[in-house]
Amino acid sequence: MSTDAETFRRLLRRPVDDPAVQALIRVAPDGLERVDWTGFIRLQRHGVAVMFKTAPWVTGEEGETLHVEAVHFYSPGYENSAGFAGSLPAGLTFGAEEAPIRAALGDIRNQGGGTFSRTLRRTVPRWISYDLGADILHLQFGATGGLELVTIYVPLPGV
Repeated sequence: MSTDAETFRRLLRRPVDDPAVQALIRVAPDGLERVDWTGFIRLQRHGVAVMFKTAPWVTGEEGETLHVEAVHFYSPGYENSAGFAGSLPAGLTFGAEEAPIRAALGDIRNQGGGTFSRTLRRTVPRWISYDLGADILHLQFGATGGLELVTIYVPLPGV
């Protein structure tokens, strides 16, 4: 199992039958779980989850084949995970505060959360996102303000 987020990032846009994706699925205790046009694998021992969507959502092409759409890297304890122990993109570390991250990474792409949702009946975690080449780097902060979840994902085609 790789300890480098960049290795996981290289799986983005690959189809589910790609040998590297298949190797990852074989390591997942529950294998690939599919629901309609989405799928996911959980690697809780490694602090990683991989999301899949059918081709139109990832590549813009027609078809029902699942492709890797996002990779989530969990901090220790997040969703009962052991935590991702590998290197995160842009030198990030779990627990880092938002202000120093912004200072280091510069202009954000988008931001949100930090407010109470009546629908969810809880406060939505604070998040910011950055362009990361052709991908998006999404950073979520916990209740105490530290970085708790890092996601690299494929933007919707044409967006």
